[in-house]
Amino acid sequence: MVTVNLHAFGEFVRKHRPALEVRAAKLCAGSAVDSTELVGETLERALSVFERLQDQDTAAVAQWLDGAMSRCFARMGGQLPDTRAAAPDLQQTFDLLRARFREVYAQPAFGKSAGVPGGWRM
Repeated sequence: MVTVNLHAFGEFVRKHRPALEVRAAKLCAGSAVDSTELVGETLERALSVFERLQDQDTAAVAQWLDGAMSRCFARMGGQLPDTRAAAPDLQQTFDLLRARFREVYAQPAFGKSAGVPGGWRM
């Protein structure tokens, strides 16, 4: 059985709880998941691995807590927001690249005309 220093864990909670509450409020906005329960679940997970977390720097602990909270939120029925940026339409991307390509290669190089015999075709 692993014994945890409750005083040290109390300090850990005092240090990290405010950031956890802010993150939980953002995650739980518009969902059925209670932010207070989410913070509690996350801290319960932290308690189970507290000995390992004690040896980590603040950034690593914050990263671990963020991941643990996301997993708890999903387990509690929450839907994580999609943080990936939407990819632009492929044809639009090609059109932008063609325009930029023409713009770059239409400029004179070293004071001379940079025209290419026969012109560029894409």
